[in-house]
Amino acid sequence: MARIRSVKPEFWDDRKLAKRTSRDARLLYIALWNLADEHARLNGDPQWIKGQVFPYDDDLGVPAVEALIKELAALERVVMYDADGDPYLFLPKLACHQRLEPDKVKSRIPDPPPTSPNGSSAPHAVSSEPRADLSERRADSSERDADKPALLYVAGSMEHGACSRDARERARDPAAATRTANALLEEHRRLTTPSIPRDVARRIGEQIDSLLGDPEISTDEIREGLTRLRSNRKWGPGMLPNLVHEVRQERAGTGQPRARSPDPRQEATDAMFDDAARRIAARKEIT
Repeated sequence: MARIRSVKPEFWDDRKLAKRTSRDARLLYIALWNLADEHARLNGDPQWIKGQVFPYDDDLGVPAVEALIKELAALERVVMYDADGDPYLFLPKLACHQRLEPDKVKSRIPDPPPTSPNGSSAPHAVSSEPRADLSERRADSSERDADKPALLYVAGSMEHGACSRDARERARDPAAATRTANALLEEHRRLTTPSIPRDVARRIGEQIDSLLGDPEISTDEIREGLTRLRSNRKWGPGMLPNLVHEVRQERAGTGQPRARSPDPRQEATDAMFDDAARRIAARKEIT
């Protein structure tokens, strides 16, 4: 069964992957995330993968798909292995892109080999969980188990680049980053009445996780954004990034984004946020 996976912006900045693999191989790599189980394993039969990923692409036959898999294997993004005469794939870096939960379900696919064909380490999926998750389990059990589905959602995806001092500290210490994310979510839940449904808390956790990955956003700005989110119960979790952006504009003292080198993509993003802020202000005036 295919799974819902997320693609973080940092994926497109992976120069090594972009320079050494084709576009079709990179598209296939993302598709393999959907097909992999919580242990980062999947059926490795190129014919099956062709049917799952490229069913309508007549120009890509089974041999072409096999060649794309080998491109990814050359960069150790996938490990090809056989068990009882059947082909399988293992994605050793999947936990860097997704939050895996191998403890919750046993894999139906045989274990990958302890080493890849070139002799480098290819750890089993159970050891490929994000480092923040591993640190989380070392914490006091009473804190770890309290509303675990909501809190652990913000534990992953802290390995990507960071430039600011706040973000560098989070990147150097994933356990601290996890504690910060969980603390922000727990604080928000504690200050919100009536209590937040677990599904909503998970979605807020997703937004916090994403914001903590931005090197320009501080923990204090996220906290203030959460305060504003609590001020209007009609706003959903998706409003949090806009509110944090609003906070950053106000703290800049001009009502405009902080000065930075011109970037058309950033200008387009800022324009989108500005438009959202205007709509928020208009709704406040109406109410």
